[in-house]
Amino acid sequence: MEEFKLSDDVFEKIKDFNYWNLTNKQEFLIDKLILNEELKERYKSNGLCEDCKQPKTDRKWCKSCNSKHFQQNFKNWTSGNNEIDKLIQKAQLNAKENLKILEWIEYDRFENVEYLAKGGFGTIYKAIWKDGYISEWDFENNQWIRSKYYAENYKNFPVVLKCLHNSQDITVDFLRECVTFCFGITKDPESNNFMMVMPYSKDGSLRQRLNNSFNSMKWEGKLDFLQKIANGLKDIHSQGLIHHDIHCGNILSNFEFIRITDLGLCRPANVKSSQDEYKKVYGVLPYVAPEVLRGGKYTQESDIYGFGIIAYEVCTGLPPYHDIAHDKILAISICKGLRPKSDYKVPQLILDIIKQCWDADPLKRPKAQELYKLVDNLYDELYNSNYDDDSEIKKQAEEAVKFNEKFTSSSLPYNGTTLLYTTNPQAVYTSRLLDFKNLPEPKNAVDDKDDDNSFEYLGN
Repeated sequence: MEEFKLSDDVFEKIKDFNYWNLTNKQEFLIDKLILNEELKERYKSNGLCEDCKQPKTDRKWCKSCNSKHFQQNFKNWTSGNNEIDKLIQKAQLNAKENLKILEWIEYDRFENVEYLAKGGFGTIYKAIWKDGYISEWDFENNQWIRSKYYAENYKNFPVVLKCLHNSQDITVDFLRECVTFCFGITKDPESNNFMMVMPYSKDGSLRQRLNNSFNSMKWEGKLDFLQKIANGLKDIHSQGLIHHDIHCGNILSNFEFIRITDLGLCRPANVKSSQDEYKKVYGVLPYVAPEVLRGGKYTQESDIYGFGIIAYEVCTGLPPYHDIAHDKILAISICKGLRPKSDYKVPQLILDIIKQCWDADPLKRPKAQELYKLVDNLYDELYNSNYDDDSEIKKQAEEAVKFNEKFTSSSLPYNGTTLLYTTNPQAVYTSRLLDFKNLPEPKNAVDDKDDDNSFEYLGN
């Protein structure tokens, strides 16, 4: 594809403009001189690169120049795995902003490594990254400028190291999916397993955030969470990707930031797409769409189903099906129309979106872009509802608050500063093989008209 560039003549005419504060005359001249819309938008958003004199691809990033800096350094590092090397190199050459790059990071660049948790296919550690991530190019000193600022300005830069079990022979298919939202890759020198280097979240997972602060959360805050999760899912789907394993445990919460992690990390790292094992279903049962439980492929529509379960979890506080075993009986029930239910009241406008997301028919679920707009519109309306006494979401939220104040006063989980609930010993919230045979055709339950928050279970 031909790459459009500014001519030297155009550069000379606009080089002294302040792109962030153009006069009307300068704006008119820019529209006249830069005919390519992408170049024009890049210039107005980011200005000109001081080296190549072309519009930058991000405020502090020039893809053309920085890809050359990366390429010149390819000979100076290797992961020891050709596929990983090619993946990192491709990301560095194609990155249009600094947070889209990957690095090979030697393990000795980390210190104070400490165990945090173990999941279905990986072990998580916290560590201090001595260097911090690449921020921009320093033209004067001809080197990268690194930063230790990410959601919070740390004196030391904490990161998460996710050690991928049995990843010595990690597959290309696995790699393509799992490196989104990741600083880079390193290797555990003891096990020779590869490790993903990801942002550390002070508040932990969204599940931990709900456990610790749900009882003090308002509906504006819950909708804010859902809007940010929907936006993250929209970004993933816009790249043609599928998450495969979206649940509250792999959504990180840090102050006002929400980030979806573990893209594609729900299955073993060494399984090849040609193997039958690759076709098996892995995931966290409560969040897996019924058509996937029956052996169907993960799709963007199945991600939307998972969002619906998460949305209900955010709205009611408790993990889905926390009080029952996550076994074949539950899988059968989900296929027959069972969905999470609670006596905690949820505004109907939010509940309508949730029901659409977890519809048994994947084609009736909203696309991520539509979902984001639906949630964002509700959030904006509720946030600005002080100026609109006729706001429907405001009325419904106030009704829910009044109802829940009476309900929670006598309900154990909602008493105190943190959620108090007991999880069934057979309720599993880490990814695992879900090998259920002969599940019924997915269908929806019939709404219980006396309680919009619950669903009538359809038996045989």
